[in-house]
Amino acid sequence: MLNFPLPYPDELIYSTIARAGVRLGITSPKQLLDEVFDDRKVIATVDLPNQLSSVVNQLPDRFGYDVEKLAYQHTLFPAYAPFTTEDRRQKCLQWMSSSSQGAIHMALGVAASRVKQEQTLRYCPQCLDEQKQYYGEYFWARRWQLAGASCCMKHGQLHEAKPMRHGYHRHQFFPASPQLCPHDETKPAQEQDKRVALQIHHLLKASSKKSASFEQWSSYYKKLALQAKCNRGQQIQYEEIKEKVIQYWTEKWLHSKGLQITNDQSCWLRGIFRKHRKSFSYLEHIVALAPFLPAAWRITDVLKQVRAIQEGIAKQCDQLSEGVRTVTVVTRSKRHLWQALISEGGSKAARKQNGALYAWLYRNDKVWLLNINLQFQQTRTHPEQRVNWNKRDRKAVKGLMAIRDKYECLLDSPRWSKNWYLSELKKSATIGKNPKKFPMVQQFFLCYCEDTTDYQIRRITWALVRCQYPTHRPERWQLLRTSGLSDERLTPISEQFLQEVLKYYAGNTI
Repeated sequence: MLNFPLPYPDELIYSTIARAGVRLGITSPKQLLDEVFDDRKVIATVDLPNQLSSVVNQLPDRFGYDVEKLAYQHTLFPAYAPFTTEDRRQKCLQWMSSSSQGAIHMALGVAASRVKQEQTLRYCPQCLDEQKQYYGEYFWARRWQLAGASCCMKHGQLHEAKPMRHGYHRHQFFPASPQLCPHDETKPAQEQDKRVALQIHHLLKASSKKSASFEQWSSYYKKLALQAKCNRGQQIQYEEIKEKVIQYWTEKWLHSKGLQITNDQSCWLRGIFRKHRKSFSYLEHIVALAPFLPAAWRITDVLKQVRAIQEGIAKQCDQLSEGVRTVTVVTRSKRHLWQALISEGGSKAARKQNGALYAWLYRNDKVWLLNINLQFQQTRTHPEQRVNWNKRDRKAVKGLMAIRDKYECLLDSPRWSKNWYLSELKKSATIGKNPKKFPMVQQFFLCYCEDTTDYQIRRITWALVRCQYPTHRPERWQLLRTSGLSDERLTPISEQFLQEVLKYYAGNTI
């Protein structure tokens, strides 16, 4: 692709591709995908895109771009990479180079995070004006798109643009423009939002570094709690930590970001000060660290300190403790009690009945516990009888028919494909994994799913309605542009339909 634009500083690669379409006058989203990726199935992903190797091929070699440089300078990957394991960080870079099929969002915890992604692209009107004066055009900046960063440090609260990040037009790259980014009044930013925006600014500027291990993070947070005197001996006092964090951020602000702090054992704040067994998001780290560090702290300095912690110290202590905790410490009464419970209804029922006993045995006598559970493992003679597949099949078909009735008269609705029907249906994953157990659903798809020709004819019909005939006689190019089609993509039958329509209108002049 000739004349592919170079990314501006702090610009999303999503924005660069959108600007490429504007410069070349490409109005078809699929044509832009063909030009850049040679693949029409690529999703226009804002935060963690894949197929970056194709973008690298569009850029001149003299600028030294590679996949890792694009990921760290023009995506939101630097906000997630330091807080996952090194193996997972490297794997995510491989996925971003080629195709991930959504795996990168799962691996980094974005899909299941309590910090929810924004539904729209965001912008700062004053920053857009500065971009226009300096660069001559608008673009989407990275620092605006991270969840939790709700303000511009210089001007105030961010505004929501019109494009939806997860809408039906998932293959379309929307360029920043005055039409999509109205110049509304900017409200002052909250002090908490400014603190988060500052740390995210430092985080996005960080270069590629090896990720710290869970052991290093555990050691750092334990040391942090001890320095803040939120401890009783070696035991962390969660209530004192909770009080400091709420006083620093306020409960209202934490609730607005999805980071409510409770007294539950599963609360994220309690977990981050415990032994780390999973990754935590950038926003959770910022919220947990800020109350215990000086006002001028930087998240990048914290990352450097965590990586400098010697690995193996905590592991050696754990191995020493395991050597001391032998079977002789486990009382006979606990073993007998668990064995009596498990013999009655199996391990699952015993665990529900006495969870504390199970936890104690798991921590202190794990080998014996797993062996005894295996001996009393219950098998189901007819597991397939647990699900009434016929009932599920009928219920799913009713849901699909309701969707068909809802959209049947909407000419501008998306293509009624199998995947589209499943996306509109609640709990559709079971159908995709067990297609043979849903015969009526499969018959529904055969009868009511649109092929490409059907969809194109419906789009042309919708374009005719918009042209308001007979007060206005449409031209061929008008119908194609309004329907979002082109001569290259029209199927033979659709082409014949279009010719007949134009012939009819030509013979019925006003």
